[in-house]
Amino acid sequence: MTTATKGLAAELKESTAKAHSDAEHSSFMSDLIEGRLDAEAFIRLQEQAWLIYNALEEAADVVRAEGFATDILDPQLNRSEILAQDINNFHGDDQWQNDLIASPAVRDYVTRLNQIRDEANGPALVAHHYVRYLGDLSGGQIIARMMGRHYGVEEESLQFYSFKGIDKLKVYKDNYRKNLDDLLLSADEVDQMLEEASAAFTYNQRVFAELA
Repeated sequence: MTTATKGLAAELKESTAKAHSDAEHSSFMSDLIEGRLDAEAFIRLQEQAWLIYNALEEAADVVRAEGFATDILDPQLNRSEILAQDINNFHGDDQWQNDLIASPAVRDYVTRLNQIRDEANGPALVAHHYVRYLGDLSGGQIIARMMGRHYGVEEESLQFYSFKGIDKLKVYKDNYRKNLDDLLLSADEVDQMLEEASAAFTYNQRVFAELA
């Protein structure tokens, strides 16, 4: 067994740089962050994200139960219940859950996460976990501020971005990256994780394109 020579966290950051940039600078996200859309556009994004987090966290439960990457798959990162409450607060009730239809890109994304769950595929799951949660702990904090500033989204509908059980986000992220580096993986598993992480960003880019 081996780990990536330069450290898996650095490998992930480097190998996903283009896919990450493409997703981050999509027209939808740029317009949203820069105040050219509205609160409803943000909530549409969050509703679709709720479907993704439900699938991701179900897969994480399965992989964690197998004993893989338990230091990384921290349940206190789970966002699906908090996200649902945010959206409930915005709408005033939970009827949106009955009306919600997954976009084609989200259906594909969720299908892949369900496949990972059914296979208990640890490396693939950690790749998606890395993309979503490190993003929430980093750029997600900027999104929260911008949604309040540009669109007047109330704090009660932005709790998704508030990790109350984590005192210092930077320290937590540094530990997360160290835990990635400490994973014992074969070369094939490392390659799979790098490919899956890039795919995760591509899924997100497709979601953003459909929301534009």
